[in-house]
Amino acid sequence: MVGMRKARTVVFALLVALVILVRQILLQRSLEDVTEEEKREVPTSLHDLTVIIREFENFDNDLSETVESVLNACSHHCKIIVVSDDLVYPPLRLPRQVMSMVLSSGLFNHHPNLHDYLKISKYVLLLPDGARCSSSTQLLDLINLLETGDWQVVAVGVGGLPLTCYRYTLDIQAWTLSIAPAPQSEACDAITGRAALLMKTTSLLQLTHPLSRPVALSIGIQGAARSWKVHVSRGGLLGEGRQLYATEHLQWKRNSFEEERKRVLYADLGIKKVVSSGGNVLWYGCTRTTPRCFPTVVDDTPEYLYHGRWTPPCCLEGLRATARHVFQILRTCRARWWLEGGSLLGAVRSGDIIPWDYDVDIGIYSQDVDRCPQLKSARWQTLEDEDGFVWQRATEGGFFRVHYSTSNHLHVDVFPFTPKRGVMTRGGAWTTNHRQDIDFPEHFLRPLASVNFAGVLASAPNNVRDFLELKFGSGVIESPQYPNPDVLLPYNISLLPQG
Repeated sequence: MVGMRKARTVVFALLVALVILVRQILLQRSLEDVTEEEKREVPTSLHDLTVIIREFENFDNDLSETVESVLNACSHHCKIIVVSDDLVYPPLRLPRQVMSMVLSSGLFNHHPNLHDYLKISKYVLLLPDGARCSSSTQLLDLINLLETGDWQVVAVGVGGLPLTCYRYTLDIQAWTLSIAPAPQSEACDAITGRAALLMKTTSLLQLTHPLSRPVALSIGIQGAARSWKVHVSRGGLLGEGRQLYATEHLQWKRNSFEEERKRVLYADLGIKKVVSSGGNVLWYGCTRTTPRCFPTVVDDTPEYLYHGRWTPPCCLEGLRATARHVFQILRTCRARWWLEGGSLLGAVRSGDIIPWDYDVDIGIYSQDVDRCPQLKSARWQTLEDEDGFVWQRATEGGFFRVHYSTSNHLHVDVFPFTPKRGVMTRGGAWTTNHRQDIDFPEHFLRPLASVNFAGVLASAPNNVRDFLELKFGSGVIESPQYPNPDVLLPYNISLLPQG
């Protein structure tokens, strides 16, 4: 009897163990089935999506609700990164799975490597603060648009206001961005308005300034330089949360920050002139109260030529203003003067300064220098005239230099020539080591002629072709070249004006 009871006990124990084992196997299979089912429910592309929230302000934001909206829409399967220039204060209250990227470096932290943050992502959605994603379908529709079209960016509006399509023309040599509306375009160069921008991660990482603000403007300019197109999604607008910057003070603060970001962005991208629709011009280069855009010129080759660019347009404007002022002073003094060298060459070619030139040259009869109080005083001391232009004797020798201002040393050089037995010789034996600064027959000035230059009429030698070919060589008018052709430039820069 005792043996049978022991045997029954052993059998019962085995049965219990078998039941437990079967239940564990069934439970494991059930869990695996659920996991696979859930994986099938969450599209693979959402695992490949990283949402970057870059456009927000520390002083007034809706980040917590924006992040929650994204997490719900993608069922917590997409990656979210909040990007700021510096540590955000007051601190943000965000879920643990949301990453924070601070762009500024410091004593103990390096500038973050964006590639490391995005290396497992195929798509990036640049989402502005306050946007609301309604569902995964909305996100998937944007991804499908990106994959099925011949464009690099898909834009979708946030809130009720439509996006506006623009055409960007970027003249890199001339440091100029021209913006024109393109309302009927299927694919834009850029857009304005509150928008989310979707692109492939590889596209974003091509950009030299991928996270610069304002985001839409930055992506538009850099994309236009790469011939990108932006497709505007006409359906599925993203929702909008609470109203941001609701007070006049907050709006002013936001606008001030945004204008400063534009200035920094244009400086980073080498844009100094923005021409908007209607011909309105905004300047982002030097002014009379700042230094000019380039340092002292060495070997007749300004720094900007090494960057594949021509004279910044703000500098050309300063040169034009200085030249017109000097012309007027010399006319008032009844001095005999004329355009010299490269300035005369530019006048004959296009009626303006040569696009890569960095100063304006004028010749004057040395006997007429003392007719002008400004030049006479400049023999002995620097003079700032009543219009803010600065007259001085050049340190290189016996000629004069007129600066745009005390801060901005864009200048016009005034070279005295003395007639001797029918030849105009360099008065005061000044020298600039320029090929064109040579003696020449006085008959080129008897009589003087006129040419268009910088928007006004300027005095010029008669028979300008012979004069210029004497100075520079045969065919100089039709064959542009840089002032020092022996200097090798790292860029193949076209010498023909664009247009």
